[in-house]
Amino acid sequence: MTAVASLGLRAAGVGLAVTAASLAVAELLPAGPQRVDRLLPLAVGLALAGLIFFIIGRRLARSLAEVIAVARAIGDGDFRRRLHLSPGAEFTALAEAVNHMARRIESHIATITDQKTQLEAILDGMREGVMVLDAAGRIRVANPALRRIVPVTGEVLGRRPIEAAPSPELQLACDRLLGDRTGESPPAAALEVELTPGRFYEVSLVRLAQGPADTRADHGAVLVFHDVSEMRRLSRVRRDFAANVTHEMRTPLTSIKGYAETLLSAAPELAPEKRRFLDVILKNANHMSKMVDDILTLARLEEQPEGAGGAKGQAGAAPTANAAAALAEAMRECEPLAEAKGLAFDNRLPGEELAVRCDTGQLTQVWRNLLENATRFAPEGTRIVLTASPDAGGETVTFGVLDQGPGIPPEERQRVFERFYRVERHRSKTPGSTGLGLAIVKHIVERHGGRVWVDRARGEMTGAAFHFTLNLTRRPQSEA
Repeated sequence: MTAVASLGLRAAGVGLAVTAASLAVAELLPAGPQRVDRLLPLAVGLALAGLIFFIIGRRLARSLAEVIAVARAIGDGDFRRRLHLSPGAEFTALAEAVNHMARRIESHIATITDQKTQLEAILDGMREGVMVLDAAGRIRVANPALRRIVPVTGEVLGRRPIEAAPSPELQLACDRLLGDRTGESPPAAALEVELTPGRFYEVSLVRLAQGPADTRADHGAVLVFHDVSEMRRLSRVRRDFAANVTHEMRTPLTSIKGYAETLLSAAPELAPEKRRFLDVILKNANHMSKMVDDILTLARLEEQPEGAGGAKGQAGAAPTANAAAALAEAMRECEPLAEAKGLAFDNRLPGEELAVRCDTGQLTQVWRNLLENATRFAPEGTRIVLTASPDAGGETVTFGVLDQGPGIPPEERQRVFERFYRVERHRSKTPGSTGLGLAIVKHIVERHGGRVWVDRARGEMTGAAFHFTLNLTRRPQSEA
């Protein structure tokens, strides 16, 4: 606009100057000439002014035409086009601005193209399948690995996930992820699906970042398919091997225990040294027998599907257990261990019945394993506190087993639930531990939809504090 105004002012100035000169020439002529002769210089001046206006207008039109042509070329994708106007022209500033814009756009397009090329190379080279969904839940991008994974033929772009990967659970997870318009739900999820017989995939779903509030619906999701078939096969082989070996060990262990007990009871006149040898044999046989039972229990738990919750109740309903009754049974089984060290159980569970979604026998085993662990590390003459804290919504309850022992270092609190893992500094002071009790607790609790963790006890309880959560039933039921 500044260039156009400058050009217009210049043309007007030139026209006014020519007109004024023509009038001055007409006035300077002698009075004798005729009227026509006096008007001739004025007509010539006006014609000259019109010619100047025409030349300047034509120049303006050519400049505008060049600007329009370059702008259209840039809009059509020819980002290398530039404006070439003579120095000092009125459109020089506009030309420099258009050229700068074209250079910036060309630079951004080059960067985007390079990034797209790199992304395509990464996706093509990945062994994991990658699926990108748009806001409508349609497949927008699929890498070659995904095309090999999904059991459908033809083009997968534009389809819904269930049309490419026949899994209702996967489609429901995508719908939940994309259907959240508030952004309050977790932006990621994970599940395991079986796309073809014997081929299992762990799918990670991540919702793409959302824009401003007015464009919140314009987002999609990324799905990554990890092949875990071989891992599941090896896990099954390992589990079967452990179960078969431990099952075969039961018979010789029973014989060893039987003969050792028979010798101890039938030969009271044995020398003290021989009796001590038999006691060591019987003690280690009992320890191995307990380890065999724990391994078999862990193998049975691993065979159950996630969330199965053990045995089913009537009509396939989820099993229900009375937490207080299960704890009472576990306390009776652990009383001999506690009395041997002078320990006292401080039961602080509420008086009303706590009906939780869990198999009764497995909940009793959770309590028993945690109590045995606490009695093993608690100092003599101390207390073991048992707590229960239902949440405000009445959906879950958090149970706790607190002791006054040495506690567990923060760096080892995640590993104590691994099988055969024990805190090293207490290994020699805790006879009878198989290293599988807490692993069994973790499997049982997670199979019933809860979680388990350990931290430092508070207040008078200075040792470890084991906590686990379970879902409450809406209608409490008595223990079967």
